[in-house]
Order: sequence, then C-alpha cells, then structure tokens
Amino acid sequence: MFVELLEKLRCPNEHEPSPLIATASRTVNRHIIEGALGCPVCHAEFALHDGALELGGPSTVPAPQPDALSHERMIRLAALLGLDERGGLYVLDGISSRFAAGFVELSPNSRFVALASAPDVEGASAVIIGHGEGIPLAAGCARGIALDHATPALMRSAVQALAPHGRLVAPANADVPDGIAELARDEELWVGERDAMPAVFGIRRAPR
Repeated sequence: MFVELLEKLRCPNEHEPSPLIATASRTVNRHIIEGALGCPVCHAEFALHDGALELGGPSTVPAPQPDALSHERMIRLAALLGLDERGGLYVLDGISSRFAAGFVELSPNSRFVALASAPDVEGASAVIIGHGEGIPLAAGCARGIALDHATPALMRSAVQALAPHGRLVAPANADVPDGIAELARDEELWVGERDAMPAVFGIRRAPR
C-alpha cells in the first residue's frame, strides 16, 4: 500500500465517509507491507498484509479467457480509460488489474488501485482484497475505473469515486448508472464518462 494513497481511502462500512488511520509495523520504500487501518467513526479495523488491504468481503475473480490478457486488449482498455501522460488515479477490477504493470509503462505518473483476490498484483500502488459491493475511495478521486463485473451497488460506488469527466468501463450486459453518459459500446464492453458529452472511440457508438 503506497502511503500517499492512504488519504484517498474511506471506511467501507455504512456511515458518513471517513478516512482511515494507518498503523504500520513494516514499510518498504514508502509502501506499507504489514499493519492495519482503523476507522475513527465505527472503530472497524482492517489488516494490511503483504502490502494488501483486506476488507473481509467477497473477492472472487473469474479465470481469464485465453485472449483476456493480450497486449491488444491492454492497449484498448488504456484508451477507453483515457490513460495518458497527465497521470491520475485509476481503479482496476479483477482481471483488468493484471494490466497494471503495463499501464505504468504507458503512464508513469498514474497510480493504480487493484481490486483483487490476492496481493501479488505487479504495478499496483494499492491492492484491495474483499471490496464487496463498494469501492472504498474518497468521492471524486479517480480518473478512471474498469469493472469486470457490475452490480447496482458497485456501479453507484464507482460513480461516486469518479472525478468529473472520469471514465467508467463496464461489461456490456451492465446497465449504465445515473450520472454516467455512455460514449460507446461493443459486444463486450461499454465506456461512459461522468458528466460528459459523447466522444469518438474505436468501437461503435451507442444507439440513440
């Protein structure tokens, strides 16, 4: 867990948004490897183990298809997320998190939060295990979020975490949530932007 991301984290429990307070027992190069994060509101405590924040919720990640981790797919997802030299904070869910190392090469000024089932996500500045139905980040802090699965609660949480004009990429069978303008879709994915007008991409536009 990169220490500079601690201020972006929020308690996942249902109460007013609250930053988490870190206690570190082992750090390496500004990353907390072992420790805990505590909530001053509900007094919940979450372990930091092997550099990953363990929230205790479900964290099932489907096995990738043979072409799911191809270079072509990585470049396509980077384009949909709007990844560029300006940098920013991006959230990568499940299989998409495996592109974190490649994304760092494309955008060295960006930071990537992986929603994963294990701590060993190369290139991620923070790994969150067991995020359940929410994304435990401060409102408006993410430039882009890629979801491999989508429930209504998770989508609402993603919209809240996105900055204005931030990008949301989700499976084609997921409903576009309130607050997101759909830009384009194909048989696999759609991409939308928070509070934005449609733009041109390499996949066909959504029907009007």
